[in-house]
Amino acid sequence: MTYRGIFSSLLSHKLYSSDEKKWVVELEKHHCYWYDLVVNPKEVADYFDTRKLIVDKLMKIKEEVDSHLEKRFIYFICSREKVRFNVKRKPSYNFFTGQVKIHILIGAAKKRKKIKCTFVDINTGKVFRPGISLTEKFITLKDANGYLTTYPIHDFLDNTDINLGIDSRVEYVGYTKNPHTRPTNGAHTGLSDVLHEVAEENRDCLIYFNVFKVTTHSKNAAHGINFYFANAMSNEVDVDLEGKILEKCFIFYFDSVNQSRNKEIEWQELEKNLLKLAQKNKIKAINIHYEFKEVNDYGIFSSSRVPASERHFFTVRRGAAGVEILNGQ
Repeated sequence: MTYRGIFSSLLSHKLYSSDEKKWVVELEKHHCYWYDLVVNPKEVADYFDTRKLIVDKLMKIKEEVDSHLEKRFIYFICSREKVRFNVKRKPSYNFFTGQVKIHILIGAAKKRKKIKCTFVDINTGKVFRPGISLTEKFITLKDANGYLTTYPIHDFLDNTDINLGIDSRVEYVGYTKNPHTRPTNGAHTGLSDVLHEVAEENRDCLIYFNVFKVTTHSKNAAHGINFYFANAMSNEVDVDLEGKILEKCFIFYFDSVNQSRNKEIEWQELEKNLLKLAQKNKIKAINIHYEFKEVNDYGIFSSSRVPASERHFFTVRRGAAGVEILNGQ
């Protein structure tokens, strides 16, 4: 059961329907995975299928979203500078600081870098020295009870908040109802294009799935009334159109050179939908704020047009000359 549109009756309020409005769009939740884990699902072990783990996780996220307020997922196919564990250098432990030093290699040139981590036993809360085994892509930790936990290198760096000064370059933006199939199943032209480019540049490919909270704001100065409606609660704009509009806003904000196919058609579609919002719903602007609550390297985004930043704030509207995208407004 979904609760989308549960407060649709509020839309008939005359003071609300007659006012000019704007959308305020904020990130609600996100999930990211390394596409290599889908392409090479048995690299850890024959009995350990990373593709299945990713698909199952995405299906669970979809079920959670659908059971509350149905929404579409806006996904970013990103490339990042390649990082690997340096298996030629063993991790070392400092008895004075309790830190473990791990060696990694960055980029096609395999630039050497040392990272330091402190491991804490979840049961005792005390710092301990785990057993560590490495491959280029995975780290396996053994706790005091002999329990093994394996992390892909990107998950390990993300979870431990280790910053290397690397950002995620947005190569392609899309939207989907079913994140476990699109673009995860690989039958996706945009993904194929990006994977080819990533292979040429010797970079890693990560896919971010985003769910957004879209709130409609209106201000009736004459009566001193402000309205704030979550679009998912009112369903003033249906779920598919909401998803398509957000997708196009991000496509043309990041404006990746790798997403040039069908750009003219997509621009026309955005212009048409902005006009529809303005005429039917009196929604004249879309203010988008994209930022993670807790930021590390994996929450910093760039594109071929947009410089790297942890905060992307922009407005999309239909002006006299057509669609306008205003940065920082």
